[in-house]
Amino acid sequence: MKRSGGEFQEELLGVVGKVMWEQPHALTEFYLHHMSRDGARVYALEHCVFADLFPRWFGNIVGNCPHLDARQYMIENMYVEEVNDPTIQAGHYESLVDFAVALGSERDFVYNYKGAIYTRMANAYWDWASRSMSWLEAFAAVGGIEMSKSPEVAARYGMSQLVGGGRWKNLDLPGKALTHWDAADQADLPQGGHSDETANLLVKYADTEEKQDAVLKILEESLEVHRFRHQQIGLEAIAASKGAA
Repeated sequence: MKRSGGEFQEELLGVVGKVMWEQPHALTEFYLHHMSRDGARVYALEHCVFADLFPRWFGNIVGNCPHLDARQYMIENMYVEEVNDPTIQAGHYESLVDFAVALGSERDFVYNYKGAIYTRMANAYWDWASRSMSWLEAFAAVGGIEMSKSPEVAARYGMSQLVGGGRWKNLDLPGKALTHWDAADQADLPQGGHSDETANLLVKYADTEEKQDAVLKILEESLEVHRFRHQQIGLEAIAASKGAA
C-alpha cells in the first residue's frame, strides 16, 4: 500500500538514521575523540575528490529528469558548487581546497589528487547510478547523500554537533579556511535546506508504492556506500592523529 507523504518522509529519515547514525562509524569516532589537523587533512583530501565530482552526477540526472522543480533544485545546487556561492563569493570546491591547504596540503597536490581506492570506488558507484538509473532512483542515490547531513536525524542520536562546520572549531584555523563550512551550514542546516529539499522531492515524485519501495532501497544502498567511505576515512584519520601524537 502506498504510504502517505508524512509516512514516507519518516521512512526516508529512518533509513538515514539506521545507516549513518545508529552505529557510529570511524569518522564519528575521529570527530569526537581524535580530532587533529593531520587527521582532518586526510578527510579534506578525500572530500575534495568527492566534491569535485558531486555536481557532475547531478548533471547526469538533470538530462533525464522531466520535472522542472527537480531540475531547478539540482541546477541551483550545481551552480553553487561549481560557479559561485553568494554567501562566500566562491564555489564550494575552491573553498574546500582552501580548507585542505590550511591543513598543510599543497594546492597543486589537492587539484591532482585522485583519492584513495575506497573514495574512487564510492565515486564510481554514484557515477554509475547517476548515468544508468531512472532519474528518481538516481536522485535518491546522489541527492540522498545530502540527507545524511539532516540535522533532524542527527539530533535524534545526540549528534547535532557533527553535521555542521563547528566540528572543526578546535583546529584553530583562520576564518578563510572555514568559509566552505560556513556556506555549507547555511545551505544544509536550516529548515528547508538541502536535506529537506531532497526529501520533499523524493516524497513528491515517489507517487506509487513501487516507486517508494525503489527509492528506499536505493537510498539505503547509497548511504551504505557513503558509510563505508566514512569508515575508511575515519580509520585513516585516527591513524594520522595517533601518528602525529
